[in-house]
Amino acid sequence: MVMSSSYVEPNSNLSVTERGRRLAAISSAESAVAPLATPALILGVILLGLGMGGLLRLGDWAGNYGPVLVVLAYLLYMAAAVRLALWGVVTVWSLHRR
Repeated sequence: MVMSSSYVEPNSNLSVTERGRRLAAISSAESAVAPLATPALILGVILLGLGMGGLLRLGDWAGNYGPVLVVLAYLLYMAAAVRLALWGVVTVWSLHRR
C-alpha cells in the first residue's frame, strides 16, 4: 500500500493540506491583529522598495564591514520585509474575500 502526503476525506473535495491553508487564512483574518494587515502591507512594500534601493550601496558596505555580515544582514532584512508584505496580502485578501 502506497501512502501519499495528501489525504482526501470522503465527503470533501479539498485535501487536508488545502483545508489547513484555508483555515490558517481564515484564522489570521479573524485574529485581533487583522486590522493591522493594511498598514503591514503598505509598510512591507515600502521596506521592499528601500531594500531594492539599498542594493546600490551593498558594495560600499561590504568593503567597510565585510561581505558576509552585509549579505546576511541584507537577506535577513529582505526576508522580514517579504514576510510582512505577504502576511498583509494574505490577510487583506481573506478579509475582502468574505
